[in-house]
Amino acid sequence: MQFNIPQKKRDVFIKSIIWNSIIEVFKGEKNIDITVYLVSIQLKGKTILIKTKKPIINTEALMLDDKIRQVFSEKIKKIGIKFYDFELRYI
Repeated sequence: MQFNIPQKKRDVFIKSIIWNSIIEVFKGEKNIDITVYLVSIQLKGKTILIKTKKPIINTEALMLDDKIRQVFSEKIKKIGIKFYDFELRYI
């Protein structure tokens, strides 16, 4: 299913989905609610910048990067947004 979504809304969907995917993976894999540590999500082309409050969260996210990508990709495909080649950076 492919939706005709304006670019701004598409970006908001992508940010929201990656935010929720990160929270979901941390809850499932580490039993940690990292909502309070997430600061922002920015899109820079095909790069997604994830800003957190603690460097240790960045390290943990790097270890869970494959799982986060998998969950994000599954969700993004379900709503029909083509955003397959991307890079996650934790800052």
